[in-house]
Amino acid sequence: MSGQPAVFDGEPGHALKRFWESGPSGWNRTLTRPVVLVPFFVGAAIVPLILQYLEDNSSWIGAQYWTLILATCAMYACLAVALNLVVGYAGLLNLGFIAFFGIGSYAYALVASDQIHLHFPLWAALLVVIVVTLAFALLVGVPALRLRGDYLAIVTLAFGLIMTNLILDLDRPPVLAGHQFGPDGLNITNGTNGLHNVAPFSLPTSLPLLGDIPHYRMYYWVFLGFLALSIFCMLRWRNTRTGRAWVAIREDELAARAMGVNIFKYRLLAFCTSAVMAGIVGMIDAALVFNAYPENFAVQQTVQVFVMAILGGLGSLPGAIIGSIAFTIPPYVLQQFVFYKYLIISVVLIAVMVFRPEGLLGTVSLRPRKALGGTIELLTAESAEEVAEMPAVSGADAAEIEAVTGEIVTPEQKA
Repeated sequence: MSGQPAVFDGEPGHALKRFWESGPSGWNRTLTRPVVLVPFFVGAAIVPLILQYLEDNSSWIGAQYWTLILATCAMYACLAVALNLVVGYAGLLNLGFIAFFGIGSYAYALVASDQIHLHFPLWAALLVVIVVTLAFALLVGVPALRLRGDYLAIVTLAFGLIMTNLILDLDRPPVLAGHQFGPDGLNITNGTNGLHNVAPFSLPTSLPLLGDIPHYRMYYWVFLGFLALSIFCMLRWRNTRTGRAWVAIREDELAARAMGVNIFKYRLLAFCTSAVMAGIVGMIDAALVFNAYPENFAVQQTVQVFVMAILGGLGSLPGAIIGSIAFTIPPYVLQQFVFYKYLIISVVLIAVMVFRPEGLLGTVSLRPRKALGGTIELLTAESAEEVAEMPAVSGADAAEIEAVTGEIVTPEQKA
């Protein structure tokens, strides 16, 4: 694209200087160019082969261990990219995001295990996961997405808690108002024990020139391939009518509505797309570990994925990858510091949030929009300064704002 700075042209020193001075926006443009992304994914794909070579030619025996850690990084990177779609692009605070990961995991486990005696082929199981995840996304999204800010966050958080308890309670027939639904022996989710003996994907166990492919290495490549596909789709969406509508809604919903953007339609599209992406990641995870557990999509997991996305930078695809790596690998590297590793990680996170509140590569951050009663919104640095300089809201203006947006304007704003 002609409008992008030629970061790699000229002398190396000047190129690096221009790259550094371009700021987060320039960093993201550079790191999402094919000349950077293609070598990155190729290099990431051959890392397990390098680890295996080191193991075969030395006394080191950590190839499988570190490949599984890299697979975890790739899984969380996929989730962080999906979360960036709904939070970083569309500006929706979805605190129940990880529930869709669990829905996809359990949907696949039910049709690929002996729990309900179904063993679907891969393409049929994928279709089931997409349909089930999309159905739940519509179920919660249609009523919830008419809210915004803090209220949307509370509703989606409640949805995540409800799904966790629903999975735990469906090991027996549900009872409502004294009426039992289903026979006495009904057991769908197996409660706290989870679902076991989940069939893996029907993938080749060997490849030309590479020989036999271990299970964990193949699924690392599957996660990596889905991450590459997700980033490709996100980059394509960003410059389409849909992507521009998402960014417009994030920046100023009232202005977007005034320009004719169908707010509810595009918010629902972002919400459902992100949910389906998370569901597919849950499906791959269930096939990797042969199990589906309710602990895999607890509220703490939502917080963890949010930390990764915010650490890397909301709205930044390279930031999602960097945040996932930065939050996944250090606990393993610092494992010998049992009592101090989380203290060290917490101090580093606090330092990043103090000096880079938008994240390492982010251009937007979670801040209270003062003009609308302190509701948490995603604001760019420039828009936050503009909002801070706005005059106080009069009583008539407050009534109009509350009528149009549903937000509560505080007495301090009316003063």
